[in-house]
Amino acid sequence: MKPYDDDQWSMTFPCLLEATEQKSAEQQHRFFWITAGQLFALALAATASVIPSDEIGRTGPIVALLAFAGAIAVQASGLPDRAERSWYDARAASESIKSASWQFAVGGESFRENDEHAKRRLHDLIVEVLGQLSHLDVPATGVGKAVATVEMEELRAADRKTRMAVYQRHRIADQLTWYSAKAIWNKRRAWRYRCVLIAIAVVAAVFGIVRISGALDADGLSVFATAASAILVWMQAKKYVALSEAYAVTSHEIELVAASFESVGTEEIWAQQVHDAEAAFSREHTMWKARRQGPTT
Repeated sequence: MKPYDDDQWSMTFPCLLEATEQKSAEQQHRFFWITAGQLFALALAATASVIPSDEIGRTGPIVALLAFAGAIAVQASGLPDRAERSWYDARAASESIKSASWQFAVGGESFRENDEHAKRRLHDLIVEVLGQLSHLDVPATGVGKAVATVEMEELRAADRKTRMAVYQRHRIADQLTWYSAKAIWNKRRAWRYRCVLIAIAVVAAVFGIVRISGALDADGLSVFATAASAILVWMQAKKYVALSEAYAVTSHEIELVAASFESVGTEEIWAQQVHDAEAAFSREHTMWKARRQGPTT
């Protein structure tokens, strides 16, 4: 490969990776929009239900009925489950392709530098991943990027010192930054939503005290209860707390793996350390996917 330039070099991957990442992002957005829509419908139904039936031509009960019916229809259709399943399947595929691509490019344990059949096995892995994506609707983007790209081939042919420098800068450091930032982001989001829940509980308590005193005779506690429930469901869907902890642990694992690179002495040791690094990246995703699927029987 050309002399390695930290600032200008970039890795390109098989085109299936771009397709799976696009599919994953689309289905993730779809899942959260559907979830948000359902929660809004339930909150609207709870709010409309407190409007007396003899007010505004019985608009309150009608709106409540329609909102409940809409939320039930969406859930019964299976749209949320299908969107979430497609999101996770596409993400799992993209993680597999990216990990295998990096191992191939730098001579990791799965595709050692002296392995004559490495490219064929990478091809077989991508074919297997594609076979698991029954609903992939993102077309290929071009010829020549189906398996190993030019950058992957050039990096694989480079000396170990260059491969180590590229991997540490563009894989290890990149992932460490991503996981650390995501851990902080999810922790802050969890804290903010907890504050909102506490605020709702305080307002609901004040409302209840006012109503007990007889100064107000409106039944609004159900609205507060629904709002609090909606926030709890949203936090569960987003998995703020679980992801914050998982990402934080993974960031520390990456730091430990990065420190071990200082003792690389042979191609065999390097191949194993790349394998260990990729295992650390995939562990969090594997645990998250297992949580979504629930216990096996």
